[in-house]
Amino acid sequence: MRKSALVAFIAAALVATAPQVQAAEAAPSAGTWLVSQFTQGDRLISFPGGPGDPGLTADGVYGLAAAGVGQSTSAKAMAWLAANLPDFIGTGEESFTGPIAKIALAAQTQGLDPRQFGGVDLIKRLTELQDADGRFRDKGDPEWDGSNAFTQSLAIIVLRRAALPVDKPVAFQVSAQCPDGGFPIVFGEETCKSDVDATTMVLQALKNPVALSWLARQQQPDGGFPAAVGPSNANTTGLAVGALLAGGQVESADKAVAYLKTLQVGCSGPEAQRGAIAYDSTGFEAGKAVRATAQAMLGLARMSLVDVSAASASAGVPAIECTTTPAPATSVPAPAGPAEAPVDPPLAATGPDQAVPLTLFGSFAVVVGAVLLLVSRRRKVGA
Repeated sequence: MRKSALVAFIAAALVATAPQVQAAEAAPSAGTWLVSQFTQGDRLISFPGGPGDPGLTADGVYGLAAAGVGQSTSAKAMAWLAANLPDFIGTGEESFTGPIAKIALAAQTQGLDPRQFGGVDLIKRLTELQDADGRFRDKGDPEWDGSNAFTQSLAIIVLRRAALPVDKPVAFQVSAQCPDGGFPIVFGEETCKSDVDATTMVLQALKNPVALSWLARQQQPDGGFPAAVGPSNANTTGLAVGALLAGGQVESADKAVAYLKTLQVGCSGPEAQRGAIAYDSTGFEAGKAVRATAQAMLGLARMSLVDVSAASASAGVPAIECTTTPAPATSVPAPAGPAEAPVDPPLAATGPDQAVPLTLFGSFAVVVGAVLLLVSRRRKVGA
């Protein structure tokens, strides 16, 4: 590029208004909000005032790793999981597939050894739950058996990442496929009913072109994916992106990511909610936003549970800065902030107007700035 053209290009960039946030920027911004929701800095809760939720905390670890931020928080979360491991995975004769697989996957995401986590060999505990036919079942009271297609897929993913054979569990999973091509969430029911959440998880665990075609047909006009009933939601869509990309369905994945970005609270929303992902298009709801944000971050980062890793994650999270004032052409770029808190471009105002008071969050709220914005505007998130 000639010098004169380069100068003109830089000048134009300086006088332009702030760029729209791309998917890779939306995910770290979501991480900024999610980090603020960790109670005592090391656990996520399912509802205000409730106890720490190990499964949701693991979801948060995956999401932050996918977004490449919040590693210091994730490390604390892993320490909390390790310190309370027996309470989560079962004691005595009890052993639960879902918690074991989720925490083992969180350890793998963090580069930790799941064979030596919290004094337990999680891989051994997991393989002990595999039946002769390849199905993973909870051990203990049969009435409390929570194993299903979701936990089966998680177990397969963990074993794949541990470079262990998965032929039998994959064969069992495939045997449960419904006639229409999707997968049920519950095994062994008289009528096989395909489930979107189950199918997104299965497709992250193994390749199945027929199931992929079924999943693609479930995509809604808004780009999102629904659960068993209801409209599109962030949780299901966030998981669907990884399944679509693994199957080469890039265009469908792009539409799903665009849908997720419409759910992100932007600069027109309350400061303490900015960056959060609402469960659906009805807007921010405190009781649903934590899980929705954690699972949507995988989709925003275009990451599957097979590939997610915290290897390159930063210790902190980016500051969410909202401004509509264009920089003067003669301005000099400010020096970069500390490595723990890099500053992203302004967060685009997205989703419906957020007017829900944040009375339930109390000390969990993120204080982004002390000065109220005098001017804000809504911008669509960039494709």
